[in-house]
Amino acid sequence: MRILIIVGLIFLKMGGVFSQVTNEGVIKKEEQKVIIKQENSDVIEYLEFREVDIKDVLRQLAKQYDLNIVFSESVKGPVTVQLHNITIEEALDVIVTANGYVYTKKGNIYKVTTPEEAEKEVVQTKVFKLSNADASKLKETLKKVLSSQGSIEADTRSNSLIVTDIPSVLAKIEGMISKLDEPTLQVLIEAKFIETSLGTTEKLGIDWSMTASVSGSARPTTLPFEPKGEKKWMKNIFPLAKPPAKDEEGEEEEGEFPSGYSYSFPYISASNFTFGTLDFTQYQAVLNFLKTKTKSRLISSPRVVTMDNKQAEIYIGKTRPIPQFEYNDETGNYQITGFEEKIEGVILTATPQISKVKDGYYIKLKLKPKVTNYVDKVTFGALGFDYPVMSERYADTEVVIKSGQTIVIGGLIETKKTKSIHKIPLLGDIPLLGFFFTHRSIEPNEKSELLIFVTARVIEEKKGGKLLAYKSEITISPPRPFKLKFKKVKLR
Repeated sequence: MRILIIVGLIFLKMGGVFSQVTNEGVIKKEEQKVIIKQENSDVIEYLEFREVDIKDVLRQLAKQYDLNIVFSESVKGPVTVQLHNITIEEALDVIVTANGYVYTKKGNIYKVTTPEEAEKEVVQTKVFKLSNADASKLKETLKKVLSSQGSIEADTRSNSLIVTDIPSVLAKIEGMISKLDEPTLQVLIEAKFIETSLGTTEKLGIDWSMTASVSGSARPTTLPFEPKGEKKWMKNIFPLAKPPAKDEEGEEEEGEFPSGYSYSFPYISASNFTFGTLDFTQYQAVLNFLKTKTKSRLISSPRVVTMDNKQAEIYIGKTRPIPQFEYNDETGNYQITGFEEKIEGVILTATPQISKVKDGYYIKLKLKPKVTNYVDKVTFGALGFDYPVMSERYADTEVVIKSGQTIVIGGLIETKKTKSIHKIPLLGDIPLLGFFFTHRSIEPNEKSELLIFVTARVIEEKKGGKLLAYKSEITISPPRPFKLKFKKVKLR
């Protein structure tokens, strides 16, 4: 009887077993503790182990989540971890690998063993067909995961990976492939090139000295401006449009900018700021229209779709042959040896880089717009060769915007000099004498500014396999300089 009492006291002193298992999955012991808080059937909100033997941990997880877990006798040792918001399989992977063990999954059975025991297992071969990633490139990434018995080959014809290894490594590679073989996102880039004339009494352009913090909703209305706080100056600048009505099917009809006023850029109350097609969060450029009627023209309005981290180029214009000259010693003159093609028009190169955060997608845009124009010619050589003079206006910038936002590039100002010739019919065409019946004049310099509006939007696959985007149309006609429309369009 004494012996039994002594043994019982020693057993209680050592704390060899768990004293209580509650319904919430809590096991309490003097120095050993397990706390499991479950958020739903797939995610564990909180998981804590303190100096608990790994076998007891595996048994508790198997019981709590109806898992089939087996382990060898060599699997032992205390576990101390603290995990938050993870899946059951992620928790199992952390617990097993953190203690130097590996596990294999066959069907619904998890087998936990030592690495030495796992190497004795029979290797298996599995083919992974990739849908988006490049097999040759992914092969180099996955090589580091293979065991000493493993091998990996890439079949470029079918874009597949052939992996041979033990089951535990195959399971890990399968999980990595599922994350790395995700479809590459695409970006819809829309640019609008507007050239405006800048006279001495009018100003149409970007006032970079002023900043505004404006944001919008996610409704497809017309213009993406909604002020944060009281911005009185905005009432004088933005002729805000009214949200479009809905048709019978619930789709938004097109809306116009400015809304139906008989004059341009009217005063408007803050209650009409109800817009949000482009979701502006920050907009550090202010369109400052100080004159109602302006000389503006839309040069081009291209749209292009490109993949993440792939450069897109928009080119609208023509090529002009530029003569190449070489001096001829025999004739003592220059002669044309060939022509070089020079692009004349508008070029916009854009490279998007997509990042996903909790509140949506952000796009890092590398932009380089360039406008090249023919302005004059120079004549040289005894034969009177004409060599064209080209002007270039370009900007190089890198910005981060939220998907659907618009950025403005301004300040590309060009000065033009206009020459005019007036002559009396017939008399002005007489050789030599025609000079006296001809009047030549040079008009004052005229300045023009190129405004570039660039909207970038991440394209996502919607239900039913339809890719939705927005198409905008802009027209310029006095007395209302700008008229902007947005419509939903299906890209396929």
